[in-house]
Amino acid sequence: MKKLNYLSLLAGFLLFGLTIAGCDDDDEPPVENPEEVITDVTLTFTPVGGAAPITATASDPDGEGPQDLEPDGAITLDANTEYTMTIELRNEIEDEDVTEEIEDEDDEHMFFFSFTDPLFDSPEGDGNYDNRSDPLNYNDKDENDNPVGLSTSWTTAGAGSGTFRVVLKHQPDNLKTDTSGSDVGASEVDVVWDLTIR
Repeated sequence: MKKLNYLSLLAGFLLFGLTIAGCDDDDEPPVENPEEVITDVTLTFTPVGGAAPITATASDPDGEGPQDLEPDGAITLDANTEYTMTIELRNEIEDEDVTEEIEDEDDEHMFFFSFTDPLFDSPEGDGNYDNRSDPLNYNDKDENDNPVGLSTSWTTAGAGSGTFRVVLKHQPDNLKTDTSGSDVGASEVDVVWDLTIR
């Protein structure tokens, strides 16, 4: 009888130990492909001729809180001018350069653009947000030869006004292809600026 009680007690301890080991946090699967927290977006339009660059910014001081990225002002560009536009992304809450993360994971990210037609001579039209195959002048590509959009080229038309929208899509797990559009993946940036060409 004592032997049976001893074995029951031993079995109970073993079962308890296995239960505790099975609840270890290290055994939980990691969260895959988390979206970046972006609190600040800076667009820098640098004239190809060498004039002073023009910047436009958007901010979201509460990060993952209820506020969205909002433009801090309008964009004003010169008419009939060629620009190289670069995009910088930051998470000021963590003092983190998110641009580097996008560069490191460029095969999972792509910027899409839409704008009022006919504010630009190049690219023509209204952007590729509504149709991936519409013209856009990307200067950077990922390892699969697909566009990224941290650097693009723009040539303004004559005077006019409208809007300029920038959308960053996160397209992990082979979602990003040579045909994937803005309807694929999660939006990490979606900002609309007022734009004036003068």
